[in-house]
Amino acid sequence: MRTGRPKQFDSAADAAVIAGHLAAGEKQSKIRQITGFTAHQYRVAAQLLESGSMQETLKSLENEPKQSEIEPKSTKAEKTKPVRLTKVPVIEATLEPGKVHRFIVTAAQDDTPKFESFWTSLKTYAQAMGASIITCGLTYQKGLFEDHAVATACYDKEVSEYLFVERIQLTPDLLIICDANVLPTTANPLQGWQTANKGGHVVVPSTRIALESIPRMQDDDPRYAISTGCCTLPSYTPRAAGRKAMFHHTFGALLIEIDVDGECFFHHLQADEDGSFQHLDRVVDGDSITVGNAVKAITWGDVHHDQLDPAIAMATWGYCTAEKRVVTQSSLAGYLRAEYEFVHDTLDFRRRNHHGLTDPHERARINVHTNSNVEDEVREAAAFVNAISRDGCRTVVVESNHDAAINKWLKNPEGMFDPENAYYWHLLNSVWHREIRAENEDFNPVHEALRLAGLGDHIDFVGSGESFTILDIEHGLHGDIGVSGSRGTPQQFRRFGRRTSTGHTHSPSIMDGAWVAGLSARLRQGYNKGPTRWAHAHIVLNRNGKRSMILMHADGRFQATGDVHEVQRLAA
Repeated sequence: MRTGRPKQFDSAADAAVIAGHLAAGEKQSKIRQITGFTAHQYRVAAQLLESGSMQETLKSLENEPKQSEIEPKSTKAEKTKPVRLTKVPVIEATLEPGKVHRFIVTAAQDDTPKFESFWTSLKTYAQAMGASIITCGLTYQKGLFEDHAVATACYDKEVSEYLFVERIQLTPDLLIICDANVLPTTANPLQGWQTANKGGHVVVPSTRIALESIPRMQDDDPRYAISTGCCTLPSYTPRAAGRKAMFHHTFGALLIEIDVDGECFFHHLQADEDGSFQHLDRVVDGDSITVGNAVKAITWGDVHHDQLDPAIAMATWGYCTAEKRVVTQSSLAGYLRAEYEFVHDTLDFRRRNHHGLTDPHERARINVHTNSNVEDEVREAAAFVNAISRDGCRTVVVESNHDAAINKWLKNPEGMFDPENAYYWHLLNSVWHREIRAENEDFNPVHEALRLAGLGDHIDFVGSGESFTILDIEHGLHGDIGVSGSRGTPQQFRRFGRRTSTGHTHSPSIMDGAWVAGLSARLRQGYNKGPTRWAHAHIVLNRNGKRSMILMHADGRFQATGDVHEVQRLAA
């Protein structure tokens, strides 16, 4: 059976080779060994040599031009070799110590016009804040597919004046990866960059906004991987990836503040359709800046009142955990004057939480720090919500998994044998049974417990899984319950048809339209051990429908204050 095309031989050429070797006195075996001819190949060539026609063949071979005289055939142009990286250049910034430094970082796509009005607003704010603008290039246009050379790509003339193509190590704890060159169609721009600064802050230029808390040891301060948003108009190929990416295209920039002690603070500046944006109480619109603007809503980091962090409580609401009351209006809540505020995990319910109910050592530890009285915990939590509510602000308690732990406790018959809490257990159960007999389908045991404990009638309550939307953003979900009763995760809410502001994970994150707040309580709660991503953070919804994450330091700072304190000192 034929398995392929037979080998073709040039018998005349072979005969000439054999003739040369025979003239030198070589024998057949030696000639075959030297030339590698097969027996058939040698025989055919030798027969041709013996025939008279071979003489003419040899003469023609002698008259043929030598190989060196033959004009080489034209060959195709060599394919350009792709660019290869041999090292990653890094600019080591030498910032003056003991001084506040500010930078505004944004991304710009090649061969794409900038968003003029937003760019004007950015320059206005940069000048007012004393901030330096940094733009980072992204290559996407077809002419640059081969090498993606950020440095030689074509950008808007004015944007290119601020362009950096190398990484910038602003501080040992902060790296701006200007050369990341993340494709505008990339779904998760932070993927793979979280460890690029060895556990420190990482800023990644991208057309969309994202944020992750980087895993760390519990004694370390929180560190973040965060993307920027861009200052150029959408420009995508009309394929599936491009069309999907256009939906998430975000006009934005990242304000970085480095305080006098080197601590870094981050604020996203997201533009409205007219190019204006709001940062805290300031609205920047083209060449003008107005201050004293209230925000639409704030989703506070999970409260867990029994474990509320004293510094965060004071900075956030002016609430003193020792006196259990608001002692000053000089706070984040008083500064932003939100129209709505959402409180998650109001109760910690650790005094009789089902996780530690049968753990004698955990029960003893909790009893040393507080007491074992459940009614006291509910009363203190209700009083806290009453205390932080303000005139002109609608306070909403969102039922969360720690709040709902009271339901599991009431269902556990062991409660009747708990001498300290048996009365309260029977009281709440009797109310629950009364409502069941009355066929009250709207009864909620958590809401009833808080109401009996003194929760003000002006406080709204949203039960588990219920909806409360503001500016088309869902604020009624805590984040513990997912689709079809599954366990909720930020990845699930990322695919949800509605944008969400939730809590639950204690780890602040931004994934497309799914925003997750952090904690207002202590980062160490006893049961969480090992590496952590927990951090203190709140979500702010501005009146233009854009959101920002307030990332708080352990001492309560949420922005650089060194220069403000210096002005106050000089004034005094």
